[in-house]
Amino acid sequence: MADRSFSDDDLRLYDLLQQFLSLSNSTEHGGTLILISPKGSIVGDCTLAPEDLVAATDALLKLNIQRANQAAGVDTSDELPEVDEQEVAAMISALQDLADGDA
Repeated sequence: MADRSFSDDDLRLYDLLQQFLSLSNSTEHGGTLILISPKGSIVGDCTLAPEDLVAATDALLKLNIQRANQAAGVDTSDELPEVDEQEVAAMISALQDLADGDA
């Protein structure tokens, strides 16, 4: 068997994939992610339940808000405001409808 060395990018993408896979054990299908390395090889894929999409979107939204505030010099020492999960779910649903051509 040939030795295969993994780049730091490959390992980080694999770690990201593992985090998505760890979101829940739900069998509902809300979407599928395919992670591809910078060299074009598929690192892996995962199917996410609708609630997993909401959780991941919520977490990334909070991170992006925090980074934008830090870049703008806004004091982020206070806790970030809660994101309305129903609003995020509605946005995801609307995007899915657009993707499906239902809009």
